[in-house]
Amino acid sequence: MPQRTLPPTADAEETPRLHWAALVFTIATMLSAAVVGLTASDHFTRLTMAASVMGCIALWQTLRDPVVMVGLTVVILGAVLGWGLNFYDRIWWYDDFAHFTFSLVSTMGIARLLLHKYRAESAALLLVALWLSWLGIGSLWEIGEWTSDQLQATHHSRGYADTMADMMLNSAGSAIGIWIYWIWLRTPADRATVLPPADSAR
Repeated sequence: MPQRTLPPTADAEETPRLHWAALVFTIATMLSAAVVGLTASDHFTRLTMAASVMGCIALWQTLRDPVVMVGLTVVILGAVLGWGLNFYDRIWWYDDFAHFTFSLVSTMGIARLLLHKYRAESAALLLVALWLSWLGIGSLWEIGEWTSDQLQATHHSRGYADTMADMMLNSAGSAIGIWIYWIWLRTPADRATVLPPADSAR
């Protein structure tokens, strides 16, 4: 089973900085999210946009990881386009694209945030746990959409078939995101999460 472990400490680490283009992109997206949230007609959209802005600020203050920040900003931009410019209704494939892409990007961000804090006997065990975690988050999102539809007569959830399609796209996007991260983006701290055979046998 995955075990919690303390992240490795460094004596002196240079504080990461966002490239100026990424910084402008992030600020513009945050302002757009704030506008969409303030002008939204339902609580689900307001809550989502507010949580997005506060999450970005909190992550940058505590973590300062450019990969996580840019990934989160891309996800927020997708929501801004979907709700603010009504892409969900104007473009028939946008909702499917959003679920797949958001799952791919978000899972890589979560991997960067949390993967190095746990250890397991095999990488597969950690990565499956990460995948299942994202499926849980996706399920909570679908519950939030359904609840908004019931309480405020919104149309975030388009029925059973749409919900199942969203869940399958979440699963596929997350799996591909995990594969991309582990093959190309993992850090030395991530590699240390897999216990050597001698340690795992104890």
